[in-house]
Amino acid sequence: MAETSYLWDNPGTGDSPALGYGNALLNQVIFRMLYDGTGDQGVILGWLNDLEVTDGGVDTATVDTGAAFLYGVWYETDAAVNVDINAYRGGNCLIVVRASWAAQTARIVARAVGALTQNPGVTYEIPLANIAIGGAGAITLVTDTRDYCTPSTSLRDFGVRENMIATDAATIAKVIDQDRWFLRGAGAFAPDGTTPATWANYNTGGFYYYTRDEWTFSDGANTDAIWCTIRVPADITSANLTIYIWHTGINGAVSGDVRWLYDIWQAAPDGVAANSSGAVVVTADQLSQAGGYYCYLRQDTLVAQAVTAGDLLHIQVARDGVHAADTYAGDAILAGLYFYYTADS
Repeated sequence: MAETSYLWDNPGTGDSPALGYGNALLNQVIFRMLYDGTGDQGVILGWLNDLEVTDGGVDTATVDTGAAFLYGVWYETDAAVNVDINAYRGGNCLIVVRASWAAQTARIVARAVGALTQNPGVTYEIPLANIAIGGAGAITLVTDTRDYCTPSTSLRDFGVRENMIATDAATIAKVIDQDRWFLRGAGAFAPDGTTPATWANYNTGGFYYYTRDEWTFSDGANTDAIWCTIRVPADITSANLTIYIWHTGINGAVSGDVRWLYDIWQAAPDGVAANSSGAVVVTADQLSQAGGYYCYLRQDTLVAQAVTAGDLLHIQVARDGVHAADTYAGDAILAGLYFYYTADS
């Protein structure tokens, strides 16, 4: 292919196509260049509500607002989409975004469990969730299966490309494994159906202040709780995935300890989930200090969980506010969870 350039507003002049930029060029070439870093597919993180799938009632899965990228095709919904899952009562189904070149549309649909259809130019699907449905149509479990788009990136200065190394001069075994982290912020959690924590905005007020949305866990309450689901990264080489809580307290007049609980359901894809649970007592830093208001967020270890690449972890985090070890006389807040592991470079 000869040299070319994009995008021009005078069709037929220079590199500008005579008929303008059609789908084959604009989507399949130009847009795919931008998102080649994720294999041309994924949910666009941070756009509206990330296409999160939740229980919408009998025979219904509800997909929140958001956007996605499917092999050059952009999809967006600015209103929640209700998906009929009646046909899958007593079993499981997948919720996907499906692009159809014949129909010239991309839509959220329910389909049978199995390999995704990813046939560019015909039909291309990206995953959102795996749904378990009871015989009467009630959803019993929503497993988040979203992947997220990441733009293509270039190497930094002094980076090494493949064509700079002689054949077989370097192997994976010779490359040092790397420590990696990923974060699930407060917006990635859902409240427990029985004893929910509260999603609230906290404003310190005064001359020095901040305002922030956060999960609030009440003092004296019996296990306020929230949930999130993650997939263990495929490149993990460490035996454990260490989970850290990112938390603080909002009572500026006192200090003390908070007893956090965790309850983890873990399974290989399509496997049977096993449960593990435990507790950790940590200090809740107070917000108020003489002369103004500040925000202190602590990072403390919740658990080092033994895992295998690809495992699904359904994680509950709760505060045991009635336990004698919980001595913090104020609400505790959770801003997110950090996950740490060693990866194969």
